[in-house]
Amino acid sequence: MRNSGLLVLFFFFFFVQGCATFDGLLVRRTDASEFLSKIEERTAAVLASDEKFTLDRCLRIALDNNLDMKTADLEKRVATLNRRIAFANFLPKITFDYKSTELNNAPATALFGSISTPMQDRIVRDTAVQAQMPIFAPSTWFLYALHQRGEEISEAAAAYTRQMIALQVTGLYFQCLATEESRRMLEAQHAAASELMKEAAAYYGEGMVTDADIAQVRVLLLVREKALEFNARARERCLAELLTVMGLAPTASIELEVSTPLEDIEGTLEDWVGETLLHHPRLAIADRLVAIEKEKVRIAIAAFLPSLAGFAGRSHSSNSYMTYPYISAVGFAGLMTVFNGFATVNDYKVARSEQKKAFLNREQESLALMLEVVRAYTNVADAQVNMELAQAVASAMDLRLKEETAKMREGLLRPSEILDTTAQHNEAQVNVNNAYYQKQVMTAIARNVLGITYQGKEEDRNE
Repeated sequence: MRNSGLLVLFFFFFFVQGCATFDGLLVRRTDASEFLSKIEERTAAVLASDEKFTLDRCLRIALDNNLDMKTADLEKRVATLNRRIAFANFLPKITFDYKSTELNNAPATALFGSISTPMQDRIVRDTAVQAQMPIFAPSTWFLYALHQRGEEISEAAAAYTRQMIALQVTGLYFQCLATEESRRMLEAQHAAASELMKEAAAYYGEGMVTDADIAQVRVLLLVREKALEFNARARERCLAELLTVMGLAPTASIELEVSTPLEDIEGTLEDWVGETLLHHPRLAIADRLVAIEKEKVRIAIAAFLPSLAGFAGRSHSSNSYMTYPYISAVGFAGLMTVFNGFATVNDYKVARSEQKKAFLNREQESLALMLEVVRAYTNVADAQVNMELAQAVASAMDLRLKEETAKMREGLLRPSEILDTTAQHNEAQVNVNNAYYQKQVMTAIARNVLGITYQGKEEDRNE
């Protein structure tokens, strides 16, 4: 008893010391170093290519490296394995037992006095093989169907994750392009403010400009400088977000090439709604959730039915005192659960209620998607109108710039005035490009709502 207590005490201190010696800082430092090395190696491999960072390339990199995508693939793999585990219930269960017993003396029965007779051999080896096969087990079929639907849900979820990653990359890609376009406008405005500052300083020397006028021009120039700084930081943040979604180091630097591959979506609003109700992954998932609840109802019904199984077995003993060393057995076994506080009935009622709830959730999901279609349809229309308005303003600014350029050549305008007009002209051109980028984003969102998200020319959009 004392030795047992010492053994327990030893194991207690052993495990306590094992927990106490965990160096969290060392582990974190090691893991962080390995993580940085891994992501830097991946980023360097991507940047080593001379291929330009168009939208298609950004999508391809993201769908290969994004961690959410890899997690979804692993969940799909787990669902497949669970389905295979459920299939194992249909297979026969075979067990093999082996036992060897060696005694110091052969067991014997005393007859009278010192006379006894042996009962078995001193060394006995027993073997047994048993097999059991389900014959009638309805819940097994329904359980397997349930796991099949779960596997299909994981596939639809992985496809939906893929689409959402593609949409996120598309939005960030055009946002980065928009910040770069805005930089052109801000640089032109800064140049105009600098020229105005030079003219104001010259007029101030001649006494034609007051101190207040000079102060206002300086503030204007400072505003233009800070706007450029804000734009640079905004571009840095946007690129960091894009690189992160692509599974690369957010501190890396890349240059994007303008590409606008998304085409307009044909059809009326009713066509869009019909397309969404047929192809959106969220509804595919909802359909299978309803199917799972149906299988649960069937499983609850199967609880009222008996389960039948056949079995067979054969055993052998090396005991020479046994008359029949080989024994074979075959038969059937049945199992039926009798109501236990009406739990089975209540389980069935719960399953039916959950089924109705799944139907309602699917209807709610359908209505939500229909609303998203309406929003996407109107947003695309608004983006088209904004682009047309931006083009009209840009055309007007082209005419104005030509007229004022002619006046400047005749000496009717100062350089600061023509620079200001040039800045406004550049701003109009930037707005045209940004309006087109905005329409591309709205088109990408609309395609995502329809379940046909653009994933690059080399990708299957309806996966």
